[in-house]
Amino acid sequence: MNLWTQIGILVVSGIVLSGAANVVVKHASLLAQKLGLSSFVIGFLLLGIVTSTPELFVAMQAARDGIPELAVGNLLGGSILLLSFVMGMAAILLGRVRLDHSLAWREILVMLAVIAVPITVLLDGQLTRPEGLFLVGVYILHAFILNRDGKKKKRERGGLEGLGGHLVILAAGVAVMFISSRFIVAMAEAIMGALSIAPLIFGLFFLSFGTNLPEIALAFESIRHRKREIAFGDFLGSSAANTLILGLLGLVAPFGGAGNGRLFGALVLLGSVCVYFLWAISSGREISRKEGVGLLVFYLLFVAYELFM
Repeated sequence: MNLWTQIGILVVSGIVLSGAANVVVKHASLLAQKLGLSSFVIGFLLLGIVTSTPELFVAMQAARDGIPELAVGNLLGGSILLLSFVMGMAAILLGRVRLDHSLAWREILVMLAVIAVPITVLLDGQLTRPEGLFLVGVYILHAFILNRDGKKKKRERGGLEGLGGHLVILAAGVAVMFISSRFIVAMAEAIMGALSIAPLIFGLFFLSFGTNLPEIALAFESIRHRKREIAFGDFLGSSAANTLILGLLGLVAPFGGAGNGRLFGALVLLGSVCVYFLWAISSGREISRKEGVGLLVFYLLFVAYELFM
């Protein structure tokens, strides 16, 4: 199999994975409404965790194949991509984007803290099982805090008609995601070998775009329709879910020896982007075009450092 065929299979697998994720999100949301689950569960758990299922499947497959650094790069790169590149481009093209006013400042601070907490455990270049347990615990604590503060009321049940159909489609979607994630990791491994690209770098740049296609599509759909109200909660929830997935990765496949300048650079950029993002939205609960340029500059600096340093 030649290199271009491998790249083609990787791209197609990424599209299939993202399409299956969209189907899973849609039917999981409908199922949750039929069961009368709270709006917190629907809005946070579904939009946060379920939209991150591509990253979860890729992480577990990478761990199974003995290359957890690929998953680490994918997760860190995904958070940086969403908060800097995607939000920055949206602000530049739309002139400004407004914060989803259903989010309180406490919720934003908690989410950004959860997004940044992997910095504390990865600075030494390794991820142990206790550190993985710590990350999972931080995510669960943050979910508890948001649920307690939100005081969300339960939705009324929407009726149980069609419940079986939603479950079948959900199961089929998960199966497609599992199969496509196997192709993604297999092709990524082959391409990395052919081009001598380190797993961390491949995950930071190439794979992070593929596994975050649902979130990227959501942002550019807003741009296409000129909607300045972008659901920040979706992006923050998805980025925060990367901390949970990283914790699960640490429990399943702890690793060491990844302490290099590129990992350090990614961690510094992640922390810097979180701080800048918080500063940007503090001025009127929106991101202006100038602040969007700043976010985009962060991503360009990140790319320049990782590729040329």
